[in-house]
Amino acid sequence: MKKKRMGALLGLVLCAALLAVPAAGAEAEPVASAPLGPVLLDGTVKQTGEKTLLLTKEDGSQVIVGYGETTYIVDATDGVATNMTGLKDGESMRVYVDPIMALSEPPQARAVIILRNLPKDAKAPTYHQVAAVDTVNESGIALTTREGKQMTVPFDAKTSPYLTKNIVTYRDLIPGTWFLAWSSGAEVTRAVLFAYDGLPFTDVEKSYWAYDSILSVTSRGLLRCDSTLAFRPGDALTRAELVKALYQLAGSPVVIQSIPGFEDVQDGGDYLNALTWAVGNKLVNGYSDNTFRPNEVVSRQQLAAFLYRWEQHRGGGFQGAWMFLLDYPDRDSISEYAYEGVAWCVTNNILSGRADGTLAPNASVTRAAASAMLERYLTYQANARSSG
Repeated sequence: MKKKRMGALLGLVLCAALLAVPAAGAEAEPVASAPLGPVLLDGTVKQTGEKTLLLTKEDGSQVIVGYGETTYIVDATDGVATNMTGLKDGESMRVYVDPIMALSEPPQARAVIILRNLPKDAKAPTYHQVAAVDTVNESGIALTTREGKQMTVPFDAKTSPYLTKNIVTYRDLIPGTWFLAWSSGAEVTRAVLFAYDGLPFTDVEKSYWAYDSILSVTSRGLLRCDSTLAFRPGDALTRAELVKALYQLAGSPVVIQSIPGFEDVQDGGDYLNALTWAVGNKLVNGYSDNTFRPNEVVSRQQLAAFLYRWEQHRGGGFQGAWMFLLDYPDRDSISEYAYEGVAWCVTNNILSGRADGTLAPNASVTRAAASAMLERYLTYQANARSSG
């Protein structure tokens, strides 16, 4: 029986390998996908060796689970770090393990996190990684996990770190963070955060010029990663992404205006609330053909103009007479509608010239460059608050 089961398992592995090979003459298409994450195992355990457990699942199948110094061990009822002292054969346990790759029988895996003392009258906590921050305001945070689950963490949810005395809050749930969540529906009532142990992005190295800016804006929900934790720094910013960023800057206020009647946004989209708010507050205009063009790329001068409109909406911007000529050889290519916003952003170090000395106002702005401008604007706001 064991040989048959092993043969079947090897057969499945070989079939999967063959299916992954493109047909002759065909070119394989690269498919972006999230790195394999921890696998959940629920069952009863018994100690079979030093730091080795035999976990029996409800269907009777078994897995050998090893654990060590890097394994998180948590009391699933109160969220406190614990250990394996007092383990008895038959204890119910929830274990998250690295993907099971061994072809042994039973298969073997390494435990990432072990949950003991499972609550009897409530759901056991679940283990997640933040892929994207959707909304951050004084009410809390809305986020999307790497598996695509949407969760909300209210500002008053009990949030604590694992094995440190640092103070953490819901605002520490940033892209890349792993956390345990005790939930009621989609709302998290308690969270335990784990030490940040690596780069959050799969396509942005820490040495990248805009790394800090990208981390800053993604942590605030101004721009998003995708489910693979890819940020796409070289892609051009779109108009839909821009209105969402402005909406986040404003704290995601409740939208009470009528939905704008643009012909190309009637089907909605995840930017609809942001667009409705931006149009209602006269921050965004459509085109003469009654379209918004959500996927059209944003230029450097457009981003400056949009940020300036938001600053004016807050009561800021130039006061009184301000007109002056910008010291760039291509200043005449700045559109009339954007000149004041560009001048204000240049004056406040939010927009700067390029290495060749030009401003390039009509060049598309990349997501990396937009991150830098947004972070500089946040810095300007913080300095204005502290000095005012």
